[in-house]
Amino acid sequence: MVVATRAPEEERAPEPPGGERHAWDLGPAWYLYLSGSMVLIAVIGVLSQPGVRGWAGAALLGVVAALYLSYGRSLYLQDRYGTPITGVFALTVAALVTVAVHLDPVLTFCLFVVAPMCFMTAGAVYGTVSVGMILLLPTLTGWWRGDIDTLDALVGTGIHLIIIGFSLWFGRWFEKVVEESYERAELIRELRESRAEAARLSEEGGALAERERLARELHDTLAQGFTSIITLTQAVESELDTDPALARRHLALMRETAAENLDEARAMVAARRPARLGEDTLEAVLRRIGARLGTELGIPVTVEVLGGPRELPGDLQVCLLRTAQEALANIRKHADADRVSLALAHSDAGTLLTVTDDGRGFDPTVPGTGNGLPGMRHRAQSLEGSLEIDTAPGRGTTVRLALPEPEEVAP
Repeated sequence: MVVATRAPEEERAPEPPGGERHAWDLGPAWYLYLSGSMVLIAVIGVLSQPGVRGWAGAALLGVVAALYLSYGRSLYLQDRYGTPITGVFALTVAALVTVAVHLDPVLTFCLFVVAPMCFMTAGAVYGTVSVGMILLLPTLTGWWRGDIDTLDALVGTGIHLIIIGFSLWFGRWFEKVVEESYERAELIRELRESRAEAARLSEEGGALAERERLARELHDTLAQGFTSIITLTQAVESELDTDPALARRHLALMRETAAENLDEARAMVAARRPARLGEDTLEAVLRRIGARLGTELGIPVTVEVLGGPRELPGDLQVCLLRTAQEALANIRKHADADRVSLALAHSDAGTLLTVTDDGRGFDPTVPGTGNGLPGMRHRAQSLEGSLEIDTAPGRGTTVRLALPEPEEVAP
């Protein structure tokens, strides 16, 4: 039996899904049946028992119907089914009906309405006690007064006990239906809340992933371009008086870098492929950015493509390009190298990008503070590739990015 003590208006039973009714909410048909049946039985009672007794019994049935419609029905629509307060209600109904049946035995037919009312409101135990009062008390009091002989009283009591036993069994079955309906509504409510929470977390996760993606794109494009412009500006400042021709070449590189940065920004806003690729092949773009670095630093930069040009999916091209850009940007900012080589090798196993410099190198065991290396690793992992950094202080750095061959372009 359900045990609940929550306030009637503050916390109600959870609403069922999809506009359905709970198992215990029978809808307008039940109230129409109850009202019509009580009126019909009261009329029959008045006709069969003229005088005060008939009218008094009919009045008591009217009180029972009004009490149920005004208060009793709200008990099982709220989370109070089978609680002591519903037991008090059912016993009150039983007392009123018992008096009405005592006044007019014909009113016993109201049990077809009162019995389900008590069971639906008060549960199996209280309902059985209430119906038992209505069935047994008139017979026992009649036998006590001598209006019913002992044999008839025993037979009647035996029949009533069988009815009461069946009522208890049926009431327990109905009670389980109510409990399961309540639990189902509660589970569905929790499921809806869980789905809403999952949708919210998914939206937040998507927004965070997009912010991280944009952060990597900005770091690999605009930030590197601005760094290049700053480096060229410093070179121009020192060359204006000593080598105007070289300063003009560096100014042209600054203008070209700024234009490329603007194109990259527009491409990111439009969510297109990198502006550097455009209609060019990946190999051509790698040669161009390698030549750009050589011009800026005044050192030889070799770019080699092995295995012939190959059309790769867009995400693989972006990963290769961004990794090459980041590796060259690190050389520009930190390596102080005299020679740089960039190799792109295609094979049946996949694509390998290698960027090597003979600069100062670094200690890979020391945690870095930048976003470059984590960004390269994240790009590689997202495509099931691998990134290897081979370096040590004083012996240069080699960056190797290996990406597997996608099935759709496999030979």
